[in-house]
Amino acid sequence: MAENFRLDPAALEEATRRLGSLGDRITTAYHELAGVLDEHDGCWGEDDIGKAFAQNYVPNAKQVREGAEQAGPGVIELRNDIDDASKTFQSVDEDEARRIDASTGQNS
Repeated sequence: MAENFRLDPAALEEATRRLGSLGDRITTAYHELAGVLDEHDGCWGEDDIGKAFAQNYVPNAKQVREGAEQAGPGVIELRNDIDDASKTFQSVDEDEARRIDASTGQNS
């Protein structure tokens, strides 16, 4: 276990802001891609070759799209969780500093 742990709240806040922005961009990109894919859905046709292609492609494409749809919101949720953890860490740190100050007769 580490003997020391340091956190730069301002730097972490900036990093999580960028992470949230990334999540927004991923979500936007997914919706744009999904729109294009929807426009071309079924372009492989209904002949035997098209049906064979669809049989192999459609289930996998659906699974990939479901996962990709969650990527942006997942990154945004991660950002929120990191922000919450940072606030908790800062609060605990400030509380402990006050306790130490009180036990040594110092005011913070």
